[in-house]
Amino acid sequence: METLSWVCLFLPLAGVVVLALAGNRIGREPASWLATAIAFASFICGAAVFFSILGEGESARSHVYTLYTWAGAHNVHVLRVPLSIQIDQLSVVEMLVVSGVGALIVMYSIGYMHGDPKQRRFFAYMNLFLFSMLLVVMAGNFVLLLAGWGLVGLSSYLLIGFWHEQEAPVAAAKKAFVMNAIGDVGIAIAIFLMVRDFGTTDYHEVFTRAHDVWPKGSANANWVALLLLAGAVAKSAQIPLHTWLPDAMEGPTPVSALIHAATMVTAGVYLIARCHVLFANAPNVRTLVAVIGVATLLMAGVIALVQTDIKRIIAYSTMSQIGYMFAAVGVADDSAGMFHLLTHAFFKALLFLGAGIVIHALANEQDVRRMGGLSKVMPRTTMLMWVGTIALIGFWPMSKDEILEGALHGGGTAGWIVYVGGLVGAAFTGIYATRLMRLVFYGEMSGYAKEHLHTGHGEAPWTMFLPVAALAAGAVLVGFLSVGFGITNFFGDFLAQSAPTIEATVPQDILTTALAWGLGGAGALYVWRLYDDPARVAAVRSRFQTMATIAEAKFGWDELYYNIGYRPAVWLAVTFDSIGERWIIGGSLWLARTTVATVARATALAQSGIVRQYVTVLAGGAALVAVFFLGKANL
Repeated sequence: METLSWVCLFLPLAGVVVLALAGNRIGREPASWLATAIAFASFICGAAVFFSILGEGESARSHVYTLYTWAGAHNVHVLRVPLSIQIDQLSVVEMLVVSGVGALIVMYSIGYMHGDPKQRRFFAYMNLFLFSMLLVVMAGNFVLLLAGWGLVGLSSYLLIGFWHEQEAPVAAAKKAFVMNAIGDVGIAIAIFLMVRDFGTTDYHEVFTRAHDVWPKGSANANWVALLLLAGAVAKSAQIPLHTWLPDAMEGPTPVSALIHAATMVTAGVYLIARCHVLFANAPNVRTLVAVIGVATLLMAGVIALVQTDIKRIIAYSTMSQIGYMFAAVGVADDSAGMFHLLTHAFFKALLFLGAGIVIHALANEQDVRRMGGLSKVMPRTTMLMWVGTIALIGFWPMSKDEILEGALHGGGTAGWIVYVGGLVGAAFTGIYATRLMRLVFYGEMSGYAKEHLHTGHGEAPWTMFLPVAALAAGAVLVGFLSVGFGITNFFGDFLAQSAPTIEATVPQDILTTALAWGLGGAGALYVWRLYDDPARVAAVRSRFQTMATIAEAKFGWDELYYNIGYRPAVWLAVTFDSIGERWIIGGSLWLARTTVATVARATALAQSGIVRQYVTVLAGGAALVAVFFLGKANL
């Protein structure tokens, strides 16, 4: 199992090296298939590790494998930072999600990126991202976690800004990088505190000694949890470090699916679940996690209601669904949060890739108002998108119900906040998810769609359609198991050692399920009937004009950061330029230049070129010297 674990981690990195060294000597299509084959090979290794873990006893399901000592320092403590990976129930689930869903998305990219002149570079970046994300979930200590965390940020920067000839993707990439760097600093400071107080960054040592070194609710316990939460909030696009995610839709659609649906944005949830001991040691911070999750799921749900870009609707949906995961781990229901993470990886990647098929068919058009009626010409894509939409609303699988039930029966006051907010969010989800389907696939086809729709070769190449179908099958299968075979109970038992969860007072709350399904279904039915009559849509818009304006402005977060961050920075830079650069630095250079020039002009007068003047001055000078020394001698 050790060898398989290392191979699973390093295979994508090997793909990056091979593609980088091969350069133009390998064709675009072979490079694409090589990257895809490597991604699937990594998944096969991860699956083998999963079944090995599954076959072991519960007490023996955690393994730490060390390759070599990466770094060390001798001071008050002897600090060793080994290149080690930790394979347990939590990490192996994430390995399957990252490598499995990632491999399908890489395969989808073969058709989506076909003909792009930088196709080889794109697939190298995709493999780099897979390696970075696997390093995050497999790391055996916090330093290695931070290394993977930073590499994930770099990979996302490269992929979001892949079309760097355009201004918007470059701006989006820089925004994502800066926002995530804020979280990286939080994790780095938390690591410094661990080194100071523990002399190690090893997971086992820190988690075992945390309660003794940092008493529950103490300042240090709260600070470390807050700093880790900053990293989680930034990476998972939760309030207040969420504004980068919608802009990141400027990248290619497979990037949106890989980074912003299945893997990167769920890293924050994984971090909190991994560090559940530290968050349990800071109960107020853990409550804050739940509150942030609820606030984000509601805010993002409202914004999604008014979006017109198909990818941005799904992006805000992602923020909302991750809010549910934050809410779950915030009330210590880690298994429910991780189960929703698993199901979300399938259906949200499905929705993004399905949207990519639509965008590809409509010559890169993303405005849902310029679509409509596509179900007549894209029936397969419509069917697959319905699978993702049903899962998103929460009918199948019922991972959202598990979160609400756990919050109600074991979450205390924070649990009630999660419960009520989650039910309201379920109604929003039904509205915006069905609105997307209604506007894109039903009603009258727009003139633009009739003109640009590519129907000559089917809906999409098989390299694009097959991964989407596989994701749909995965979403259905997980939903079936959750209902028929109690996979959620299995999940809770399986994760009990690495991410324990609260015990609900009842195994299943029929009322909660009925409320969640009823609100989601009511929202779906309402918006479906609403768009039958454009006049009715206009009337509703007029009635909620104020809220619509606020939602379209994204609650003013970008303007807030512009006014408190960008504008003061620009003012400071202009001030330093006009005062410091122009008067202090420039003035000192002017003074030095003027002084030298004045002295030079004065001394230049003595350079007449007449020899007799030079001799006269020399003789006069010699006479003065003689008089001086003679006077000294007489004294």
